[in-house]
Amino acid sequence: MGARRSLRTPVLVMAVLVVAEVAQAQVGERGRITARSDVKLTIEGVPGTSGSRLSALAEALSQPLGQVQTCYAEVISEHPEAAGSLALEVELPREGKLLVRAKGATGALTPMHRCIDKAFAKLDVASVPRPAGARVLFELSNSSAGSAAEVRRREASAGQVAIVQGDDGVLRSEGKSVQGEVSFEVAGRERASVEQTHKLIRDALPGLFDCRRRAGKQASPAGVIVLALKPGNVVKVTSSSVPNERAPSCISGVIKRTREASKTTADVTIRFAE
Repeated sequence: MGARRSLRTPVLVMAVLVVAEVAQAQVGERGRITARSDVKLTIEGVPGTSGSRLSALAEALSQPLGQVQTCYAEVISEHPEAAGSLALEVELPREGKLLVRAKGATGALTPMHRCIDKAFAKLDVASVPRPAGARVLFELSNSSAGSAAEVRRREASAGQVAIVQGDDGVLRSEGKSVQGEVSFEVAGRERASVEQTHKLIRDALPGLFDCRRRAGKQASPAGVIVLALKPGNVVKVTSSSVPNERAPSCISGVIKRTREASKTTADVTIRFAE
């Protein structure tokens, strides 16, 4: 507390609460990722609200956090790039109902306004001494936001796939993330199969980012995983040099969910950088 701040009008940060949940997020036409979403709530008192009143108000304001978290998980199921902060001004006057003023959220976070209005409408503030007020900040983040934004940028050029034919007659295409953390190569005998497989691996990039993140928790995620894709949504891992033994099954699972009922036949090589 600064020396110049009045003792009669304290401004205190009373609570920081974090809730985490796992949600399925949609990217591209069929790509899905498992995203860990977090909602962080910071409650700061305004001048004129004593420490005891702010403490009681903070306890009441933490009640709808679970509902807000559920709403955010639903938002990122359609818009995994949605991340940012929402600021509220909360006022409990001497008489009357609780007043909640929300500053404008834009883009993919816009649906959160309706959720917050609904959550705070049922808030029980009977035990909070009046008057009281606070500034509330919701910080919304999820593990897929960065990779999802990258995929969105790449969708602008999604219509064409560069395919080259080697001396052996095999057709190949290559792709990678902007920073090169994840790269891939598709090989096959039929141009249509190579092109279609290339697009589905591109759609699966957010999920592959998540597999790389998991593989790097205990050791370096660097390595190469080779898979054979066959009709009937068969995805067979033929080799892997990634130290994490669960990485191949993670990758094959992501590709299966993205691929669905594809009848293409192709070989896919996935590379994780350091």
